[in-house]
Amino acid sequence: MTNQSLANSTKKGWKLIIIGIAVLFIIILLVFLFLQPRNQKELPTAPSETPLPNPALLIEPTASLVEATKNADPVSQPEPVPPTTSEQKPASGSIRVSEIDGMEQVYIPAGEFLMGTNDIEAKREIIGGRAYPEIPQFSYFLDEFWIDKYEVTNKQYRDCMDAGACTDPHRIGSYSDPDYFSNPAYDNYPVVWVTWFQATDYCKWVERRLPTEAEWEKAARGIDGRKYPWGNDSYTADKANICDVNCTRTHRLPEFDDGYPDLAPVGSYPNGASPYGVLDMAGNAWEWNSTETRDYPYDANDGREDPGGIDIERGWRGSSWANGLWWLRSSVRYHALDFYSWYVLGFRCAASVN
Repeated sequence: MTNQSLANSTKKGWKLIIIGIAVLFIIILLVFLFLQPRNQKELPTAPSETPLPNPALLIEPTASLVEATKNADPVSQPEPVPPTTSEQKPASGSIRVSEIDGMEQVYIPAGEFLMGTNDIEAKREIIGGRAYPEIPQFSYFLDEFWIDKYEVTNKQYRDCMDAGACTDPHRIGSYSDPDYFSNPAYDNYPVVWVTWFQATDYCKWVERRLPTEAEWEKAARGIDGRKYPWGNDSYTADKANICDVNCTRTHRLPEFDDGYPDLAPVGSYPNGASPYGVLDMAGNAWEWNSTETRDYPYDANDGREDPGGIDIERGWRGSSWANGLWWLRSSVRYHALDFYSWYVLGFRCAASVN
């Protein structure tokens, strides 16, 4: 074989090899495509990020859109729950007890009440000079306060004397018993024969004060303008201690029997309680109040509540065992000079709510 023949033979061999390789590659590719799953779903592509709007391209809301928004029905919201406080107001008529003298005190809430009267019978009596004018009737607002449930007793006043804060009553006898104040049998009876100054001293000792005329009347009659502490019903002997069949005075009322010839133990007439539960606000013993007696309408800021001075006419309230039916009314006013004392005159204390 010549060199030329050998070269041609070599070229043919390479062509056959290349063709064989190409055929083999095609066969392998066909087999691979044939073996792929025919129902396979296309995999999702990754989501493209949504571009944020350009603030410069935002459109201002139109007037119609704003108006529609204003007129749209509001979304209902739950009712707000009021916040709880660490100190809640006492309920009307609530009781607290003094740590000094053991007196029960009654809570009187703030608000307006009717003070005085327009009763024509009261006007006639006043014109006759029997009491200080209690007309006209008017509405008056008072802040909340506490007032003693009972009149101050002989025992409580003696304790004040033992503490060096009080002086002896001007006399120790009652209308019927010369040893009234010193006799332990009368410990729970109202102290009498004390002046306005002595009553003030006691109330200071127990960290209270005398009630104002307005406070006393509200505690006695409530806010509805009632005639008596118990309401507008006529008197019966279980409601108050007055000059009844047991009384020896000439104007006694023999048709009634309240069980006592003169003073009675404090709290003896629960059926005569005021709307707040305060007792003995009619009958038994008259009670000093802090107020200088002046004409109505009442004004606590016109000087009548000035605690200073001497020889000042100070108010009494509540009537006594020595009085008749007319005097039981909660609006009745009486008065005397501050140094005065009597066997029908006692007191109770009050306190502001701080």
